[in-house]
Amino acid sequence: MRRKLLNLFVAGIISVCTMCSGINAYAQEQNVKHSGEVNTYLAPAAEQTVTIYRLYNRINGEHLYTSDAHEKDVLYKEHGWGYEGEAWYAPSKNTGKPVYRLYNAGLQNHLYTTDTNEVKVLTTRHGWVKDNNGRPVFYSGGNAKIYRMYNPALRGLHHWTTDTNEYNVLPRHGWTQEGVKLSAVRVGKPIRTKYYSENGIPTGSNRIDNTASKYTIEADVTLNGSGTGQHAKLVIASPTSAVSFGLQYDVAARAPHTNKTSFMVENISSNNAGGQNYQWTGHYANKGTSYRLMLTLQADGNYAGYINGAKVISGRNTALAGRTDLALRVEGAARKSGDTVTATFANIKLKNGTYSANRLWTGTPRFNISNGLVTKFDGKSVSNNPSDDRTVRTVVITGGLTGLPANADWDTAGYFDKVSGLVQFY
Repeated sequence: MRRKLLNLFVAGIISVCTMCSGINAYAQEQNVKHSGEVNTYLAPAAEQTVTIYRLYNRINGEHLYTSDAHEKDVLYKEHGWGYEGEAWYAPSKNTGKPVYRLYNAGLQNHLYTTDTNEVKVLTTRHGWVKDNNGRPVFYSGGNAKIYRMYNPALRGLHHWTTDTNEYNVLPRHGWTQEGVKLSAVRVGKPIRTKYYSENGIPTGSNRIDNTASKYTIEADVTLNGSGTGQHAKLVIASPTSAVSFGLQYDVAARAPHTNKTSFMVENISSNNAGGQNYQWTGHYANKGTSYRLMLTLQADGNYAGYINGAKVISGRNTALAGRTDLALRVEGAARKSGDTVTATFANIKLKNGTYSANRLWTGTPRFNISNGLVTKFDGKSVSNNPSDDRTVRTVVITGGLTGLPANADWDTAGYFDKVSGLVQFY
């Protein structure tokens, strides 16, 4: 089952009532009652079993089940899915009933079924497609019961479990019990959700050229500096609102991020008091180390941040939805006067509508002020005026911050725009 895995992450908000009606419509057509009864397939004592792995997508809330260790490893190591252990042990195809997996891109939702008529109805009338080229993904059979649940509020997600406690607790959280729908030779060995990291940092395969968005900025980002704080961020902004994603060190950050270089989002709905919202990924960087970061924004204001190709954070800024005047920027800043920063952005790639690998973008430093920070384009210092606009691949913002009163920092009203150097692209 080595299909392309990108469809697991297709973005799009579609009417849940419309899209989920396919499964409910099928049930009505078949006059199915969820009685909790299924045919049980007894496995011979000497039968060989197949391990079914369980994974969890913390971004869209879906659990995925697969017998394919390669698919499990790719989703876990490259796409940010959590691994939750061995869900159950299925029979071989010689003794079990085929289980088919369907996928709905609009819902970002998979469905598992042994009912070939259900497969036919959902794929011909309701927008679902056959996964694994229409072949069974594993088999059902045995004395261990696998329960199914349904949540209409979560894009019509279905959930399968062998855990009766989980089955009984989830209805308190909006899930509907649907009874036993599959069976297994025996239950598996579940574990607490764990996420892959290489030296604590996730990796993946998302890039500007294969990730859907309206706006994207991607670059190799490195942060260095001294003092109480500095940051290096990718920014998508309007004149009054913005979203940024990058690296920030701040001695005054709230716990547990104090004195750590965090990967984080600043979501600005307005420049008014209370208009700023901060999100931390829970991942931490080393100063002086380069990370491939990417920030994407959809037309509806949904954004996402990626570290080394892995999606690690997402949210929405409604103030950016539907706008056509957004700017792509990189920004380096220091927290207080006397703090130093070196924010490096290399191999910069940009997208406004359609991505073109051949387009050369022009960077402008014209919005910068005299505050001790120097901007460099491809190794050469540039002045803060339009005459130094030029195509650029690498931007460095470096220096020691000056001009702030001793009691002011980047969170002090009236000084937000006086602590940084930025380059805007057009």
